[in-house]
Amino acid sequence: MLVNPIVSIIVPNYNHARYLNQRIDSIFNQTYENFEVILLDDLSTDNSVEILNSYEDERITNRVYNKNNSGSPFQQWKKGLELAKGDLIWIAESDDWADITFLEKMVKVFSEYEN
Repeated sequence: MLVNPIVSIIVPNYNHARYLNQRIDSIFNQTYENFEVILLDDLSTDNSVEILNSYEDERITNRVYNKNNSGSPFQQWKKGLELAKGDLIWIAESDDWADITFLEKMVKVFSEYEN
């Protein structure tokens, strides 16, 4: 049974500056707090990196800003998975947001039904 698992939250971003604050705030305001955050940017041409850099939280374990655009969200996912240290993974797309109880509810399901 998973007990208080660490969740690795991967935030892959490309030109979603207008959504980033809502997305990141929805992560850091979660009721379940045992997580790490991996921020990725695929050479955005908007002010995404500036927004990503405005967040200071000890749970941000990695910030990776590509020097060349990968052209594929799957490359970003792979990079995030390679950096993740958690028991569970949440790929939190940068143009979305989540209810503050999302992780609490999901972790409960994974803890109760490991298989």
